[in-house]
Amino acid sequence: MLQIIRGKQANDQALMEPIWRYRHRRFVDELGWEAVRRADECERDAFDTSHTVHLVLTHGHDIIGYSRLLPTNLPHLLSEIYPELLQGRPYPCGPRVFEWGRCAAEKVAPRIDNVAAVDVLMTGVLEYLVHVGAEAVIIEAHPKLVEMMKGRGYPVQYLCKPALYNGETIVAAAVYPSATVLQRHRLAYGITQSLLPPNLQRGLHRVRERHLHHQPNWKDSIRGAAQEITDGCS
Repeated sequence: MLQIIRGKQANDQALMEPIWRYRHRRFVDELGWEAVRRADECERDAFDTSHTVHLVLTHGHDIIGYSRLLPTNLPHLLSEIYPELLQGRPYPCGPRVFEWGRCAAEKVAPRIDNVAAVDVLMTGVLEYLVHVGAEAVIIEAHPKLVEMMKGRGYPVQYLCKPALYNGETIVAAAVYPSATVLQRHRLAYGITQSLLPPNLQRGLHRVRERHLHHQPNWKDSIRGAAQEITDGCS
């Protein structure tokens, strides 16, 4: 089951504490993110607010996957933690652009309707983005992860060249969700039903593909720079 937690729910200590503990175990204990280690073993930061969207994949009573979306019209990691990556270059941001991060699924997890947990999680996040009319998501990650997104069918624009940050190679990129990409995911993994909670399914609306000339102004402003960077990263 995919849970969507946002707004006042994100202030519910009893609801959120298992999520903070899951994040600490996966990102700190298993992936070695020592910079965010906490004595209480609850991984959270200043960007976890009532505006944050938490997408939590559960099986029974266990959390087996998690992702976080931050609205980019508010402070987010690329604006506050990694601004030097872009060296002043423009990037997609606004109320319908999210920063996608803190994404992980259990290495060994039960399959859900014969679909791997990571594929359910990624498809569920994509369905949510299409549902809310997201124009883009930005990510800061290792280049291999960005290439994985391209392999899953997302149109991708590199926003900078790979750089070292705290000893790790990282790159910023813009990823463009769409109903077409969602349909590819559904066909690839044999997912025939909505992954969203029932209260969101009732509000689903048909999302039309946007033509290039209907894209927001920021896309035109980054096109040339992004193409030059992409050529350098390929």
